[in-house]
Amino acid sequence: MKFAINRDLFGKALGRIQGVLSRRASLPVLSNVRLEVMDEGKLRISATDLDVTYDGYLLCRSAAKGSVTVDGKRLYEVVRSLPGEEVDIDVTDESRIVLKCKNAEFVLLGTSSDTYPALPDAHGVKLFSVDGVGLRELLERSMLSISTDESRPNLNGVYFRCLDNNRICMVSTDGHRLSQGERSVDRDAPIPEHDGVIIPRKGILELKRMLDEAGKEVSFGFLDNNIVIASSNSFLFVRLIDATFPDYMQVIPKSSERVIVLDRVPFLDSLKRIGLLASERTHGVRIELTDGLMTLLSDNPEFGKAREEIEIDYNGGDLIIAFNAKYVIEILSTLGAAKVEMALNEALSPGLFREHQNDEYLFVVMPMRL
Repeated sequence: MKFAINRDLFGKALGRIQGVLSRRASLPVLSNVRLEVMDEGKLRISATDLDVTYDGYLLCRSAAKGSVTVDGKRLYEVVRSLPGEEVDIDVTDESRIVLKCKNAEFVLLGTSSDTYPALPDAHGVKLFSVDGVGLRELLERSMLSISTDESRPNLNGVYFRCLDNNRICMVSTDGHRLSQGERSVDRDAPIPEHDGVIIPRKGILELKRMLDEAGKEVSFGFLDNNIVIASSNSFLFVRLIDATFPDYMQVIPKSSERVIVLDRVPFLDSLKRIGLLASERTHGVRIELTDGLMTLLSDNPEFGKAREEIEIDYNGGDLIIAFNAKYVIEILSTLGAAKVEMALNEALSPGLFREHQNDEYLFVVMPMRL
């Protein structure tokens, strides 16, 4: 196996798979990247941890076909340190990988690709084209509430559904908050309705990285118990969580007695300030509403207390409610509109946050007792 390739492109591709590589001591081969020189001057770069698999293709100048696996992190560190623009790579029969670039030479110890797990194959998978930019926004806003509680695997990812009229819905919840997004993917070819599936956290993070690079055009489909995402030169396979997502519609308020329209950035800045003296354990901030005025308060016995008043257009009567400021700050930070709505009922009822006059995204936060 022998080929030459642009150092920057090779290094970028190796950097892309660092999040996929596994560090399982029981399966050390999963920390390796698989390299294969194919026909027509293509280099295939693959990595898997058995739950997430990345398959990418780069152009190279090939002299001899073949395949090998090598420690992915070590290869990445070597390639990005090389001084020249092009790397010459020669793999010996003993799976030694010789890299030459200008006057630098490295020899890495690889292993036969026969020891690498079988990789999923996207051949024959029916893929549906979607707007990558819109899908990225949908993903970024709906992933806020993924649970880290491993005892509840059905909450350890994002619930993904294909609806009618070419709309995609994504939801996450950890039991304390909920994030939901639903939007059209703007494509002429219809996307068939599909039962909801749960994409795990790691798969979501890798999908987001892929969308960051892919731009406008991506496709998706399903293969066995995997969702498949394809761009122009790469595939991502993510094993789905085999569990049932909770009936999240039950916690979304059907109506609200009090709806306050706020300037997003000033509200966000105020919460950040008041949150500085909130409890480090609960991050609780109290919100007091009276006609024409909203007061934010925090009280920390160890450090002190804070208070800030904001004039608002409101005449819905008095209400005192408390939220985890960290949750609300994350919501306001991910939204882009100038104005947001905070919809409330009673002190112990969930609060609903969304962009003003935009129902595509909504966020539910459970109140706290302070």
